[in-house]
Amino acid sequence: MTNLLRHNLNVMHIEKNMFENIFNTIMDMKGKTNDNIKAIIIIHLFCHHKNIKLVYDGSRITKPKANFVLDKNA
Repeated sequence: MTNLLRHNLNVMHIEKNMFENIFNTIMDMKGKTNDNIKAIIIIHLFCHHKNIKLVYDGSRITKPKANFVLDKNA
């Protein structure tokens, strides 16, 4: 009987995880989003997007805020 229940999906946890991922990305919460420098480099290399730019500040590489990120001044 345990083999039948092993692959059940818990809808409540899927909804919670999806909401948290979208919310953290829109609010640009540090350490909680997958929108990081590695992801931007991979998208830039493989997808050839023209709008994706990294900012080089001497020895540091930073990413600009995305268009969809909420701002305190808005």
